Amino acid sequence: MGQQNSKLTKSDIEFIGKNSNFSKEEVANIYGEFKKFDKDGNGSFDRKEFVLFFKSKLPNYPEDNLNKLFDAFDSDKSNTIDFKELTVALSIIGKGSAEDKLKVLFDIYDKDKSGILEKKEVDEMIALMKNVGVSLGKSPGDIELFIVKLFEKIDKDKNNLISREEFLTEGAKSPSLLTLLGI
Repeated sequence: MGQQNSKLTKSDIEFIGKNSNFSKEEVANIYGEFKKFDKDGNGSFDRKEFVLFFKSKLPNYPEDNLNKLFDAFDSDKSNTIDFKELTVALSIIGKGSAEDKLKVLFDIYDKDKSGILEKKEVDEMIALMKNVGVSLGKSPGDIELFIVKLFEKIDKDKNNLISREEFLTEGAKSPSLLTLLGI
C-alpha cells in the first residue's frame, strides 16, 4: 500500500467511506489533514510524518507508543502508511468499538506475539496508564492503586499473565482501561 499517487479519487473516498466508520465528508476532511502532514507529498507517511500527525491529535501520548502504532498499522510492512491504512487506524482509534481498540492495544503490547502479556509487557502498559492518569489530574498514588486493582480483575486466572481472551473480555467491562491507555 505505502507509496501511491497523492491524489484521492472520488472512488477512493467512497471506498474508504464504506470500509471505515467515516462519512465521505469526514474522509475528505481527514485527507486534507493528511496532505498537510505529508511533507514530501508522496501520498504516504513515513514514520516521522505519522508521529507528527498523531502528536497533533494525541499530544500526551508517548512517542514510543506512536511508533508502535505505526508498526501496527503499517499493514503491508512497507515502512510507510498510505491514506487507506491511516483511515483504518483512525477509524479504529476514533470510532472503533471497545473490542477493536482492545485488540489493537493487545497486539501493540504483545511484542513477542505469544498471545500472552507477560510481566515486562504489562509493566510497559502500566507505565503509560500512570502517565495518562497523572496528565488527567489524578494523583499518582490513586492511579497506581486503581491500575493494580484493574489488572487483578483482568487477570482472571491469577497467573500474573494476561491472555488475549482475558484482556478482551475483562477489558471490555472496564471503559477506564481505554482512557488510561490514551485511546
